[in-house]
Amino acid sequence: MRSSFSRNWDFWPLLLASIAVLLLVVTVAWREYTPEWQRQTGAFRTYLKGRGAYDAAAAVPDSVQQIWVPALSRVDRCISCHVNYDASISTLPDLPPLYRPHPDLPYMAKHPFPTFACTVCHGGQGFALDETGAHGLVEHWDDPLLTTALAANYGLTRAQLMESKCNTCHRHDDSTAGMDMINMAREIVDKKHCTSCHGLEGGGGLAASDLTYDGDLNPEMLDFSAVEGPKTTLKWEIQHFKSPQQVVKGSGMPNYRLNDEQARGLALLMMSWQRISFPPQYVPAARRRPPAVLPIVREVPYPPPANTDLGQRGRFVFMNRGCNTCHRIGGGKLIGPDLAGVAQRRSDPWLTAWLKDPAAVVAKTPDLQTWSHEFGDIIMPNQNLDDDGIKALIAYMKEFNQAGTP
Repeated sequence: MRSSFSRNWDFWPLLLASIAVLLLVVTVAWREYTPEWQRQTGAFRTYLKGRGAYDAAAAVPDSVQQIWVPALSRVDRCISCHVNYDASISTLPDLPPLYRPHPDLPYMAKHPFPTFACTVCHGGQGFALDETGAHGLVEHWDDPLLTTALAANYGLTRAQLMESKCNTCHRHDDSTAGMDMINMAREIVDKKHCTSCHGLEGGGGLAASDLTYDGDLNPEMLDFSAVEGPKTTLKWEIQHFKSPQQVVKGSGMPNYRLNDEQARGLALLMMSWQRISFPPQYVPAARRRPPAVLPIVREVPYPPPANTDLGQRGRFVFMNRGCNTCHRIGGGKLIGPDLAGVAQRRSDPWLTAWLKDPAAVVAKTPDLQTWSHEFGDIIMPNQNLDDDGIKALIAYMKEFNQAGTP
């Protein structure tokens, strides 16, 4: 005889579905009432009891912990898991990494937890209460936790990567203790006179992009086709400093032949220049830069008119490529030399080779090895001119004598 169950064909599927739903409900309820941070604190209590530290185990909080910094509009709940961040619960040796106190670094006295919290220095999503979310490893969160693994992607240590965070407050320091990469980059910016071409904080040049908030550069605006490795802004910056023309076709930026460390330092400096509003008490005193490297706001000289059609085309190239930002024709040196009479001082083949690739001419001409010292160690950028443009420019130069007059 067939049972009543077997006569109903949908009995077993419905039973299995009901069991699955029940298990799902139980799982959701378990996850809801035992969140990740609570499991972590529970494990910490168990660990402490196992070490005989019962008083410490009793001190482990059983509620969400947070540091609220109204001045920074931040609520960091990282300490819900990192409950022993300030060593207030236990100082036992060999604690598991999650429960170890924050290292007692030299600068911690000036950066107390109640004033700075966590994410302003470390990155991450402070209000999240699960590891993935708190570490910022979620979609649309562009400020991930700065970890050793993340830093290794760029050939950096975690401390070096964090310098970009430090400099969001310290950008106006002359030099900042513990920020060797950023300090090196600042010296390069001064020595190479980057602000002769680039704008910076209301000053600087007009021939290249303004760098004041370069760290806010939207990666969607960058061309990653020539960038190797992770398609991130930091990687783009590093490789751009190593080889500007390879990353940005037609870039007028000189290739300073920077080594890897210098390129990384400059990239960190650029990433740190972000539009982040810190209250005045968070910002150290303004940098006292030497007068020789102060950014200069200047008027771009207007080049003299040409008298021939070819010279007129050369004048157009001269202005279109921004040559007049660095050079005068008569009137003395600007950033580069005065070009009055240059066609009498140099031959056509020499000028042609120079305009094709200035750095290559410098490299193979012993007399020019130290020439750039006179111009702040700036070697003229390769303007990637074609043959017609070079011919027109030389024709334009030939129209002027040593005094810069026709």
